Amino acid sequence: MADRDLSGRTLGEFVLREKIGAGGHGAVYRCDQPLLKRSVVVKVLHERQWRSPVAQERFLREAQLASRLDHPHAAHVYAFGVENGIGPDDGLVWIAMELVQGVTLGEWLKTHGPMPLDQFVPYFECVADVVHTAHERGIIHRDLKPSNMMVIERGGRLFPKLLDFGIAKVTGESDGESGDPADDMDDSPAEPAAAAGSQGVATAQLRIAPPWGDRTRTSTRSSPRGGSDDLTRTGAAIGSSPYMSPEQWSNARDVGPATDIYALGVVVYQALTGRLPFSAQHTHELYEQHLHAEPLPLGGDLPAELHRVVARALAKSAAERHGSVLELAAGLRAALRASDREQLRASAQLWEDRGRPAGLLWGADVLADVAQRTGQDPARALSGLECSFVTASQRRVRRLRWIRRALVALAVVGVLGVFQYRATTQAQLQREQHRAELTEATARQAELEQGRAALLHGEPDAALHLGRAYAKGDRSPSTTFMLARALQPKLAELARFESTSGPMWSAAFSPDGRQIVTTDDRVAQLRDAATGELLHTLPHGDSVYDAIYSADGETLITAGGDGVVRVWDAVHGTLIRELRSGTSRPRYIDVALAPDGNLVAAIDVMGETAYLWDLTTGASVAEIPNDASEFPSVAFSADGRWLATSGGNEVRVFDTQRRAHALTLAGRGIHRLAFDPTGPRLLTGSATGDAWIWEIPSGAKLHHLRDIGEPVESVSFSPNGLLVSAGCRDGAVLIWHARTGQLQSQLNPRRSRVVAIEFERTSQHVLAAASDGTIVVADAALGMPITVLEGPQKVLRIAHFDASGNRVIGASNDGTARVWRATAPYHRWGSPPISGHCGIVSTPKPVGQFIAAGCKDHPTQVWDTARDLLLAELPEVSRVVGDFISAFPAVSSAGDRAAIARGHTVEVYGVPGGDLLRTIDHSAAVNAVVFANSGRDIVSGAVDGSLIVTRDSGASLTLPRVTAGIDAATILADGRVVSADAQRRLRIYDPAGAILADLEIPMRVMSLRIEGNQLVTVPMVPIATGTAPPLLVDLKRHRVITRLEGHRGRVFSARWVAEHQIMTAGGDGTARLWNGTTGQLLHTYEGSSRYLADAILASDNLVIAGGGDGVLRFWDRTSERLLWTLPAHKSAIISIHVEGDTLVTQGFMGEVARWQIPPPDQVIRACESEKRCSTGLR
Repeated sequence: MADRDLSGRTLGEFVLREKIGAGGHGAVYRCDQPLLKRSVVVKVLHERQWRSPVAQERFLREAQLASRLDHPHAAHVYAFGVENGIGPDDGLVWIAMELVQGVTLGEWLKTHGPMPLDQFVPYFECVADVVHTAHERGIIHRDLKPSNMMVIERGGRLFPKLLDFGIAKVTGESDGESGDPADDMDDSPAEPAAAAGSQGVATAQLRIAPPWGDRTRTSTRSSPRGGSDDLTRTGAAIGSSPYMSPEQWSNARDVGPATDIYALGVVVYQALTGRLPFSAQHTHELYEQHLHAEPLPLGGDLPAELHRVVARALAKSAAERHGSVLELAAGLRAALRASDREQLRASAQLWEDRGRPAGLLWGADVLADVAQRTGQDPARALSGLECSFVTASQRRVRRLRWIRRALVALAVVGVLGVFQYRATTQAQLQREQHRAELTEATARQAELEQGRAALLHGEPDAALHLGRAYAKGDRSPSTTFMLARALQPKLAELARFESTSGPMWSAAFSPDGRQIVTTDDRVAQLRDAATGELLHTLPHGDSVYDAIYSADGETLITAGGDGVVRVWDAVHGTLIRELRSGTSRPRYIDVALAPDGNLVAAIDVMGETAYLWDLTTGASVAEIPNDASEFPSVAFSADGRWLATSGGNEVRVFDTQRRAHALTLAGRGIHRLAFDPTGPRLLTGSATGDAWIWEIPSGAKLHHLRDIGEPVESVSFSPNGLLVSAGCRDGAVLIWHARTGQLQSQLNPRRSRVVAIEFERTSQHVLAAASDGTIVVADAALGMPITVLEGPQKVLRIAHFDASGNRVIGASNDGTARVWRATAPYHRWGSPPISGHCGIVSTPKPVGQFIAAGCKDHPTQVWDTARDLLLAELPEVSRVVGDFISAFPAVSSAGDRAAIARGHTVEVYGVPGGDLLRTIDHSAAVNAVVFANSGRDIVSGAVDGSLIVTRDSGASLTLPRVTAGIDAATILADGRVVSADAQRRLRIYDPAGAILADLEIPMRVMSLRIEGNQLVTVPMVPIATGTAPPLLVDLKRHRVITRLEGHRGRVFSARWVAEHQIMTAGGDGTARLWNGTTGQLLHTYEGSSRYLADAILASDNLVIAGGGDGVLRFWDRTSERLLWTLPAHKSAIISIHVEGDTLVTQGFMGEVARWQIPPPDQVIRACESEKRCSTGLR
């Protein structure tokens, strides 16, 4: 039923004039407010929704959120009202809002087309400011789009007004909605002030998936009627389809500021190009694109830097987007300067090409404009030529000014004398020198910031920018640290070989690793793998596409475009024979050698025919018709009996013994093959994204590994036959158990097409060569990258391990083959995981050289991390039923004793060896065990409140029992004992056992950290109870000094660090540094989207932290800038220990790892001696 036209009515103090639009929730009227003599708009809730409490609540919520924001670029709310009384208006609900004089961004774009970058960036900065303010107030808009942004022209500039907070979310609220679905169905025309291009905008709750428009929608899998009183159902997908982030589509509970950043990324893309990044006819297609597809480049003359900024805003993972809306705006501003820089670059190059004439230099007005855009932002740097051009232009401008001033100066000299003129000139020179120094500092800072951003995002040009900053004189510790981290991967390159012509088609090690073969457009070349010396050149009449060694390495087979497969003596480089196919001249793209060395197969580039020869005689054995395709391939089974060919919609298997076709495996677009090296199984990958393991020759489907997804570009069986892997077009690498078909691990470190995948000899590691020129070597079991090898910017074609697995070779379209060291640049040792879940809690004292790792239902392992040695495997710790924590396994500071709680008993073992030395008996379950910071004295506590100090000599001291269980305890250097119990009492005992102090504390304690006469507690906070800060306690005066207030949520660790300071890490993803005397907060280190479990201050002014995502993060202590990240564990990191340049980390699954971070100067010196590595250092 259509609403009545309310024009002429009075609502509150507002007189409704004419109806100007209607949407899914209400009608909009232009109104007068006579008392203030101004025009406003009033939004009236649809009549059909007056009686709906949910609709009224949402309407009120929109008014409340908009009024809470109170920002000059957000539409202001003036009043809210409900008409009560008798008659047709009873229950009418309305909001009075600011009348915005302008058009929507959507209408503006429809009229004017894409907005110029220099006009859009200032406009967007205002949008970003209002959205950022909303985020600071805990408001997530969830429906940012052109139809909700007004464009107001004032003084030649465009300003925004943000509209419609109807579906905004307040941080911390649940998403739920109940009531009649019809309350939100869109059955009205879109509001005129909310139209974007040809797409109407209205609020709708979607129950089915019709063709989409620019509509705000809410969809859910749950029942349309729920029992919740919340406004939006938990998990509902809310927003406008073209602008919805992946997390909005999948689970609305995950929305946060990153959701708005994604929507703004879509808006930026649309405003600058005039088109949406994703388009489809149906909602489910759009859903798939937002979750999996990459947007097309912006195109046009927009700078490449801009595409990187927008692509980051549109990242599928919220964690990979910009940290804030303001960071996105800063990126756009930097891209604008990049555009200005392009004009500068072109002008400078023209000036250089024409011999640097003065007539091509810029004037003062142009210089001022460029300085305004590039001189104040350190995001861009000037090249040497550009600096020369600007300097020459400035010199010319000054010269012209001086000439004009000289005429005046001649008269002034006559009056004031020559001395005044000299003073003026001297002052001018000083000002110019100051400007030059400022320009140099700006350029240096620009390179630094650009390099830091590139390093954090894993971009290859990080070393270039940081090297320039270093060469310009920035030798600060943070800069040298970042430069060293950017240079470290480049030291992995051991050798580089150039093609004689065209691209490098293939490259491989010989089976013994002593020789390398490379092929290009003219020849194959054999080199010494150790020295790189060219041994032999093997000529062909055309491109050599493939080369393969025999198992003994003495024979080499090459195939290419001249229609001949050649067999060579690999030792002497001589031709043994040529394999031909009659008079035809196929272009052989792929060649295979049977494992027994008796048969050779090759397939032509069109995939029409596979050819089979007897290697010994050179005789043709068979010509096998094949299903023609763009990507043909050929492979032999482990016993050489079966030859499989593919390339189209089937795989054909040929029986080499019977010389006959054996079977056909049907499948769409199968173009990748790999046989099991240990038996008759075949792995296939297709262009439709599925992967199968087949039994040969029965053709039975053993395992359907992957049903659908991005095309499979490469497949591989592990040498032991236990694992299979597939590399996909979207960069995903998946690894399955070959026997069960169960997924073992997966990773996607580069998000770039995987062109080759291969296991090394032990089947522990797998490499994935990506089209962006990088090769990732990963742990196959964990799916954890070990190292990323930086190659050429052009596409890699193939990559292989050597026999040891310590080297990798890759061939590229840029005409090079490169050899890299495949070992991890920082990881030096690691223990295997103990269990899938060992707990995330704070150990009694910071992890040191010796670590005792215990997991439920598994032995306790004691490690010496300095020697990578397992000292002992001891019984597991007995867990106390119903307690939040139980006693951690403890190890002495010297690493020669370990103590474990076993029921009512503490068992003390000697290590190494694990001999039981003594037991300490309690009358109840032991809940706390810890060694003294030095020596072998132990304090243990139980759930009945008993507390026993056991000396190394065996003597024991039983302290007065308390009425609650002991949560934590520790021994001071002077023999005093401190304990905390379940009744929130902190007690201090003298060495004889007398109670010195009994303090009440506000929360239970997980562990106690001592420094001299001060103590900091790690609070025990169950997840559901919220926040509890650590306490700083004076053990001499027996008082609580202060709470360390600052973290939002749980604090996982607190430890003493250098200069009597305290470092904490918490569930809010921050690490914080505190004054250990006063408890004053000194620094906050941000940058993690997951919790941080531990943080430490290293000796080189670095703050290092690890947590829920398994990544180590490194900050500069003073500036609080995040410098570098290092993926360290597949599971969460729960503790960190630093000793010089060595890091020891412990993971959530009980695994321990040791890392070595080489000193920056060492890395830089090494790189300066390597030509390929020293770019930008000089």
